[in-house]
Amino acid sequence: MVRFLSAFLVLVSGPALLHAAQPYSLSKEIDLPMGAGLLAMKYNSGIMLAQTRAMPRDLSSLHRSQIPAMDRWAIGFYSPQLSALSSVVAGVEFLVPAAVNLMDTYHGEQPWQGAIVDAVILQEALMLSSALSSYSKSIPMHSTPLTYDSDVPDEVKRAPQNASSFFSNHTTSAFTTAVFSAYTFQLRHPDSELVPWVWGGGLALATGVGSMRVLAGKHFPSDVLAGAAVGAFCGYLVPKLHTRRPSIQNGKNGPEGKADPRSWDMGVSMPEGTSAVGPALFVRF
Repeated sequence: MVRFLSAFLVLVSGPALLHAAQPYSLSKEIDLPMGAGLLAMKYNSGIMLAQTRAMPRDLSSLHRSQIPAMDRWAIGFYSPQLSALSSVVAGVEFLVPAAVNLMDTYHGEQPWQGAIVDAVILQEALMLSSALSSYSKSIPMHSTPLTYDSDVPDEVKRAPQNASSFFSNHTTSAFTTAVFSAYTFQLRHPDSELVPWVWGGGLALATGVGSMRVLAGKHFPSDVLAGAAVGAFCGYLVPKLHTRRPSIQNGKNGPEGKADPRSWDMGVSMPEGTSAVGPALFVRF
């Protein structure tokens, strides 16, 4: 809620928050309806997931033969310590974009408002990925691996969060943050030698989160792979929709061929760098 109040302050401030070094921009026309839609998705998916977790379960009917062979090997892992550690690592990853923003602001490479813009866009991406995970988990395809393990106490198996497993929200959030952080860093510092290290480090942390979820008995490998794919998609798509680029209309940049700083083309570019033929989304400030 605090972040969305910050978003509102950014939006109503208008062009004053736009800066040449900023790769992203916010607009009332896009972010207010997007924010409302994401809040609705988050709320609705949470209700559906809670209903699924409240349903009675017959643990005696569960058998490892019900699980596909590619996932079956994950049954037998159980570690509350690794489960807790995966949450810690996922939380640490949230600090990466904040640290990069603080560094850029300290060195004068961006105004302080840029950190707010980034926080809003990251929050939108996380809300989208989390809602998608909750919607998927509300369809009880299978419970977590530890519920198929005879050595795990029944009270643990019956915990609400073990009712459904597909797909991993921890992994989804970790990959959303990793891709967002690396993509944003690359946009701001395209010539930096740190770009491959930021990408590699972020994805390695996210992969570690997914691996720990499997070794903790919380998820099957397919849960983690699906979460990684959805998270990476959301971590790229949402900031991509906010990327600022000079508009191109009829081969000219703005009226009389001059650049129009108020208009930014969010259309898709062809591999050769030319503008794609078809509808493009223009946002004017």
